[in-house]
Amino acid sequence: MSVSFADLISPNADNPPTCLACRWGCTPAVGEAGQCKVRRGHPEGIELLNHGLISGAAIGPIEDHRLWHFFPDSLALSIGGWGYALPVDQQRGQYAFVPEDPTLQRRLDPDRAANFALERLCRGVIWAYGEPAVNFEYVLALLQLSRASSRYTALATSGYLTLEALDTLGAYLDGVSLDLRGFSDSAYNRLGGIPDWRGILETTVHARAHWRCHVEVTTRIHHGVNDDSDELRALIEWIRDSLGAHTPWHVLPGDAGSETAAAVMRARRLGHENGLQFI
Repeated sequence: MSVSFADLISPNADNPPTCLACRWGCTPAVGEAGQCKVRRGHPEGIELLNHGLISGAAIGPIEDHRLWHFFPDSLALSIGGWGYALPVDQQRGQYAFVPEDPTLQRRLDPDRAANFALERLCRGVIWAYGEPAVNFEYVLALLQLSRASSRYTALATSGYLTLEALDTLGAYLDGVSLDLRGFSDSAYNRLGGIPDWRGILETTVHARAHWRCHVEVTTRIHHGVNDDSDELRALIEWIRDSLGAHTPWHVLPGDAGSETAAAVMRARRLGHENGLQFI
């Protein structure tokens, strides 16, 4: 089988190239995997271990992906691949690694996916399983082809794309469903395992301000981790001031229990008190 290589890289003279798809900015040596575990150093560049391999696909309401104010009541083809950018997702997510069993390695070319959406009268296409940043090359082709057939396009993402990746996708992207884990170093250390969580805010604001993407934000509340009232208030104020008061905020329980349920209700109240219109 032919080897597929990353397109979004930065050459480094005689050293291995740097991957520019997600904010880890890995420079994997030959045979070494990056932080995502699905991109590996190769003598000719950065090899894509997940390219063209589909982890899931379904047709359903766009609202299933927490885009409630974006082409409401329309059907979308949701599709995804293998790989996450955040370490916590690699530990817990079901789409983290390419299966070793060849019978589970389903391959689907982007043009076939876009044509399938058109044939089934889907109004749009959303990348919804796995992280789009670490499937960048496939996602770019899928968005381009879907837009060419007049489908809307969207991403469900942790937001860990680089600005270079977003600016390449931006011309073909209509909506973003952002999974915002919290609003502090400690929350993102527990729920994401990343140091540079504020880069997520920069990428999201750029999607909204420069590319005019529709953005909806989801936060799962975990008691004792990201439910501090001051942290929630700062998160709400960022949504209001940076994305706009009409940006929908989806607040979900991340754990079971009465403490979490109470924290969800408190977050909802804080959102309304601080000017968010859709919670």
